[in-house]
Amino acid sequence: MPRFSPKALSAILCASAMALTAAAPAWSQDKYPSRNVEIILPYAAGGGVDAMGRAFARGAAQLAGGQWVVVNKDGAAGMLGFSALANAQADGHTLVFSPASPLVITPYVTKTMPFKLDKIEPVCQVFENVFAVVVNQDSPIRSMKELVERAKAAPGKLSYGHAGTGTVPHLSVASIEKTLGIKFNPIPYRGDGALMPQLIGGQLDFAAPAMSSISGRGLRVLAVMSDKPHPGAPEAPTLSQLGYPSVVPGLNGVYVPAGTPKAVVDQLQGICQKVTESEDFRKTAQTLQQTTAYLPGAAFKARLEKVSRENAELIPSIGLEKN
Repeated sequence: MPRFSPKALSAILCASAMALTAAAPAWSQDKYPSRNVEIILPYAAGGGVDAMGRAFARGAAQLAGGQWVVVNKDGAAGMLGFSALANAQADGHTLVFSPASPLVITPYVTKTMPFKLDKIEPVCQVFENVFAVVVNQDSPIRSMKELVERAKAAPGKLSYGHAGTGTVPHLSVASIEKTLGIKFNPIPYRGDGALMPQLIGGQLDFAAPAMSSISGRGLRVLAVMSDKPHPGAPEAPTLSQLGYPSVVPGLNGVYVPAGTPKAVVDQLQGICQKVTESEDFRKTAQTLQQTTAYLPGAAFKARLEKVSRENAELIPSIGLEKN
């Protein structure tokens, strides 16, 4: 074994320490994701949100590597999935991909929330689920103006179908009623699939289905409930273009548990943007008649807070009680 002088040994030890210090950041910074990512979908498999969530998972895996596993935890109108997220480890490896309804509607229609809203952090908006005011082709109602005029002439007579009490389309039409001082006869169904035969058969005067539900049905779109035209019905006007109050479509995005490290949230936000803007994801959205619309976390959170405040005022005013 070679012998070193005290001075030489000190220099060697110092150099070794410096090398270890230089290497330490590389060792201490874990790659994200460092294990499988679980994407909770708070709704049943087979629907449009499920398809979009699985497309997102495929895109994220291609970009960031690792396994991005979709797990359906449906129940309690989406609250079961968000409850699981609220209790998950805050390290970015458990996400929720979902409409925002459990955060911006449910608190005003249920007496007991199974999780606290401040336990959830929005990461990004991914797409908007746009709804429309629709009649069948044999309807004598040819425009939104005619629909409003008929409602003014016979308050509460015109029947319309929506996907369920307290859903985005129900509240959207209620907002229009409140602003214009008119009254329709709302009839709730268990989703668009249940109301569509009634609309096509003429049992309903009109309906407020998602654009994704009406493709190929031969229906007439009186107005798209969005600020922008929809590619599924490019000739149909928006409420804003017609001079009526605009309503917010269904907002869908990615969420993590509160307390997730900022560095991880930032990485996930970057993944979210790249996936949302990718050609493959856009093709999936187009096939499903959905509208991709990326927003970063801060902007998405601000939008959710605005919608939540509006619902806090609207829901009691239309007589919806907490249950």
